[in-house]
Amino acid sequence: MSRPPADEQLPQDFVTRMPDDVEVRVCYRHPDRETLVSCSNCGRPICYECMIPAPVGFHCPDCVRRQSSSAPRARVVTREQTRTRWGAGGVASRTSPGTKALVAVNVAFFLFEMVFAAGMAFGGSVSMSRLTWIGALIPARIVMDHEYWRLLTSMFLHAGILHLFFNMWALWVVGSFLERAVGTLRFVVLYFVSGLAGSVLVLVAGPGNVATVGASGAIFGLFGATFLWAYLNRGRDVMAGQLARSMGIVLVLNLLITFAGSAYISWQAHLGGLIGGVAAFAALYWGDRRGFRGRLGTNALAALGGILAVLCALVVWRVQTW
Repeated sequence: MSRPPADEQLPQDFVTRMPDDVEVRVCYRHPDRETLVSCSNCGRPICYECMIPAPVGFHCPDCVRRQSSSAPRARVVTREQTRTRWGAGGVASRTSPGTKALVAVNVAFFLFEMVFAAGMAFGGSVSMSRLTWIGALIPARIVMDHEYWRLLTSMFLHAGILHLFFNMWALWVVGSFLERAVGTLRFVVLYFVSGLAGSVLVLVAGPGNVATVGASGAIFGLFGATFLWAYLNRGRDVMAGQLARSMGIVLVLNLLITFAGSAYISWQAHLGGLIGGVAAFAALYWGDRRGFRGRLGTNALAALGGILAVLCALVVWRVQTW
């Protein structure tokens, strides 16, 4: 190999000498290392070990750590969770004790009717006078005699075995899913708030001397809560979008039957239960940042208290303006 002429040889310190106008800084995590690279996010100097590739330039470890902690994490749903949520097919499992308990209470009340409400026949109806004595909702009795307990007892009474069968079938199918989605405590709260809201609207807008019984008001509230849950989760769960469409069709059909059907159907109970169920679900969903996990938070309890306060105010207003 031939060497270049002496006059063309490079200076000895050509490689190691840096220009005088270049600012050389040290890595903020390794003070013994000089660097010309800075974090494109915060501007601090970083060495080759601390450089993390970014869409533009490099980021330091601290910036990457902060971005990772603040960014929303991808929601992971396991196959077992999907099977638990959707695989039951409307059959209440061991994870839905609230649904079983409510069905058992309704059946127990019906057996009580069969024993004490004389004249009942399978497939027939119960005497309204007997139902009134047991605890049917009659607005005049509440206003005149202050029998406010009828607002709750009427939720568990039924006018016949077919009436009981259809209501319990709907409660079993919808409740077995909704309880697994929101938890037993919140499911029971939804049921009672919905049923109470339906009873209050019957008191406010219903005929004063007509007896009203049935769990359909509470079940309409569960329909509304299930639809709202599916609608809000349609972007995170593929089957939730399908459930939202199905529950929307169910709600529309039932409302059409309610307003265009028999005169023996109480539209006040159905509409009031639907409104109460949606309002209670919204209070539970947005009132607590923890979602449907753990105990009820203070905000959720305050929102539920506000709903109950509105219902109580409507009862007082109806009594005062009868």
